[in-house]
Amino acid sequence: MKGIALGVSLLLLGSSTAVSAQSAGTDMEGVIDPIVESLMRQQSIPGMAVAVVRPQGTQILNYGVADRDDGTPVDDETLFEIGSLSKTFTATLASLAAVEGKLDLEAPVSRYLPALEGSAFDEISGRNLGTHTTGGLPLFVPDEVTDRDSLMTWYRQWQPTEAIGKVRTYSNLGIGLLGVETAASLDQAFVPAMRAHVLEPLGLQHTWYDVPEAQMAHYAMGEDKQGKPIRVAPGVLDDEAYGVKTTAGDLARLVQANLGLLEIDDDLQQAIDVTRQGNFQIGNMTQDLIWEQYPLPVSLDTLLAGNGYDMILKPNAAEAIGPSHSSQVQAPRNDVWVNKTGSTNGFGGYVVLVPGKQAGLVMLANRNYPNDARVEAAYEMLSKLGVIQRVAATH
Repeated sequence: MKGIALGVSLLLLGSSTAVSAQSAGTDMEGVIDPIVESLMRQQSIPGMAVAVVRPQGTQILNYGVADRDDGTPVDDETLFEIGSLSKTFTATLASLAAVEGKLDLEAPVSRYLPALEGSAFDEISGRNLGTHTTGGLPLFVPDEVTDRDSLMTWYRQWQPTEAIGKVRTYSNLGIGLLGVETAASLDQAFVPAMRAHVLEPLGLQHTWYDVPEAQMAHYAMGEDKQGKPIRVAPGVLDDEAYGVKTTAGDLARLVQANLGLLEIDDDLQQAIDVTRQGNFQIGNMTQDLIWEQYPLPVSLDTLLAGNGYDMILKPNAAEAIGPSHSSQVQAPRNDVWVNKTGSTNGFGGYVVLVPGKQAGLVMLANRNYPNDARVEAAYEMLSKLGVIQRVAATH
């Protein structure tokens, strides 16, 4: 590989066996290398790992360094913080609890969390939590919330500022509470439940909420906007909303499961499929359970708008695909671009699924850089690989 690209391996489908990509992946490198190298230069990114998932296998390409200070190269074991991509794991666990009859996503949240009886959560469902349609829960946990007790006090006192099920307001507090509710329905703590029901069954052996000491050498060092080293600090609802650290290979297995490319338990596969059901329409974007999707063909401008800061930071009108508090949703579609971004102060990630081609993309970086740049790079990669058709914007 040329320039800053330092490693590449081909992981065979459903296997951890690594084989040289020289015979199988030179075409892939020729497409991906220049896009990633340009992106890293423009955004001053120390290191990246990119996984391209296709029916014939998953190819991992590693670039740059996991730590700029010591020069450790990014490799297949490098752990990245994935920020809000963690929400897809929480949604999967909630969906599994629903499939197994432990959790009713249409029921009031207070049914599973009695401490919230008599609050706004008598009217807000788990589905609202997982689709950001709670009536205006804010993005971040308030500063005055420092532990689980003060969190529940805050939830009890909170009142919606928008119509429940009518407006999308992106929120860590919403998906975080879905994680709390799901754990309660399973009568387990959140992280052990996640590990037992999702991570281990998917074969995710390098995915952590708290990185163990034996794995710290693989944990990349992030960089903030000033180029200073940083890693995510512990916080209330961090596990449920943004706390996962993982490798490109492990995240690619989640992509494979979403594309039906892994042999897994029927209930878990059904749960994963549930996360890709369409629930609400917000402009050109369909809100699934955390995942966001767009009908293909899709223009770059449409994707930039859907992943832009107005969609993250502002209320946006949402139209229910089915009646409010109903289970009428849109079945998972194949002719769509499905995506999710994820960030911490020092890391930036992006995942794309194209179910109709059984193809997907994982991009992980140890610097938080703009969503626009992530989307543009992914769009260029997937169009040049022939996964999607590039189309002009319509006005």
